[in-house]
Amino acid sequence: MTPPFEAFLFMALMLGLTACGTSKNTPLPYMLQPGYSTTYYDRNGDGIVDFEFHELPNSDHYDWALNDRNFDGRYDLRLRYGMTVGYDNVDIPVPRGVPIRRGRLPVVIIDEPPTI
Repeated sequence: MTPPFEAFLFMALMLGLTACGTSKNTPLPYMLQPGYSTTYYDRNGDGIVDFEFHELPNSDHYDWALNDRNFDGRYDLRLRYGMTVGYDNVDIPVPRGVPIRRGRLPVVIIDEPPTI
């Protein structure tokens, strides 16, 4: 093979691999299902979202939530309520300008995860 052809093959391979990637904001397939919903809650009444619940009706293994435990405008905990129950530490800004639901949360939450 000639060097220009090898360079062409390398560039074509890199372009192909790059095209296979997805955006961070690309919705997962289950998020496109009819009935999938995201509900926002304000637990301390300051008008800023501090709990976000994601639910696919009639399914028990895709529910998850984001929780702002210290009410500073940033989510710091992702909770999984599906087949794999657990939590992950995150650092995500809470959304602004979304409709906030009043009332009780649809799930049990933890503000202090257990130390392992």
